[in-house]
Amino acid sequence: MYCIAILTNQEQEGQKSAEYIRNYCTEKHVFPLIEIYQNQEQFFAQTLKTVPTVVFLALPGVSGLNAAEHLRSLYPKCGIIWCSDLDFSLHAFRLRIEYFFMKPVEEQKIKEGLSIWFECKKGGGYERKESN
Repeated sequence: MYCIAILTNQEQEGQKSAEYIRNYCTEKHVFPLIEIYQNQEQFFAQTLKTVPTVVFLALPGVSGLNAAEHLRSLYPKCGIIWCSDLDFSLHAFRLRIEYFFMKPVEEQKIKEGLSIWFECKKGGGYERKESN
């Protein structure tokens, strides 16, 4: 079973993102465990017990960059879909993030990110895509 973690600092954004992810997964007949975190410390403590298959990271500014770097260093095979209010596309490329886009969080962008991650998972390789 897939475990998809959402790390955001806004509760409403986390709920909306979970809904978008659930919609996409239902279309694909995949039913993952979706967990929402608003606290990085709690999130990283939980990853010590259960490593998520994919993380949707939606933290502002440097907080998002730091979380992406930390996540990639701890779990290099964990899929990351990263949404930021700042253009960290070059950092995302350097970190081998599967999909990066800039806010606002939109259903279509999350679907594109998940589609790319699923394709990478099936093919065993990474073809990164960025959207602005």
